[in-house]
Amino acid sequence: MSSTSPGTLPYSYSEWWHRPQAHDRPPLYWHVASRTFALLMWATPRPYRFGAARMMARALTPLVSRTAWYRHQRQLRMDGVSEIALHYALTIMSHSGALFDLNLKVEGAEKLDAALKKGQGVLVVGSHALLSLSLFRYLYDIGCVPAIISTAPFIHIYGKRMVACAIQPSPAFMIGLRSILRGGGVVCAMIDQHRPIGQRTIEFSTPEGPVYISDALIRLARRCSASIIFTAVRVDSRRGVILSFGAPEPASARSVEAIAEDFAAFLREHIAAVASQRSAAQL
Repeated sequence: MSSTSPGTLPYSYSEWWHRPQAHDRPPLYWHVASRTFALLMWATPRPYRFGAARMMARALTPLVSRTAWYRHQRQLRMDGVSEIALHYALTIMSHSGALFDLNLKVEGAEKLDAALKKGQGVLVVGSHALLSLSLFRYLYDIGCVPAIISTAPFIHIYGKRMVACAIQPSPAFMIGLRSILRGGGVVCAMIDQHRPIGQRTIEFSTPEGPVYISDALIRLARRCSASIIFTAVRVDSRRGVILSFGAPEPASARSVEAIAEDFAAFLREHIAAVASQRSAAQL
């Protein structure tokens, strides 16, 4: 697989059922609990697995909020406990080979559709939110295999026995991304940062504290005349899992700074919605 061409590979789940031998393997109780949950999902008919995972995630929310990995993920400010719990439930199911379909409420799909129909390349930017993996499954389901930028070489597609081949950052990877965008391809990237890195970093305030984004890929997309789409995923207690798409305001299209500000406003709205759900759950 070329480092500049997106694609997928089949995933074999047989090894997942064995306890890892690495020094950083999870505790035995987590191994037993995750495999037990996976067996329950295998025993559940496929059409009901996603709903069952949501119910289980809600039931385990109080326990999840006490874990170290929950506290670590909360530092990124993009996820609430509902998103974190559901992500781990869906990840266990996917790694165990239990197939399922995502039941998403999609907002702003017409913006993504319009960008794809232009055929001039699309940059989809989001944040380091765990449920952002839902985006890749959504794109796969509509027949679009994007180039995904990630430090991990492979990204598991929720509910499928396959992985997406990712493009890992390197000194020359922007050249490959430029070729993909100019060729009409789709590039997905999470451009938020936990702390400022380099000069191409923009800070903006949110209800949860400051967040930083890098505008390097936005600049690249503009040079390639590619469309730019924003995305975020969150859990709503009444509506379910919501996958949202946004786009820069027409007046912002000529300015990298204005596009970055529009993305910041999009993320700010997402963070506020997650915080609102968390506050409502505590009442």
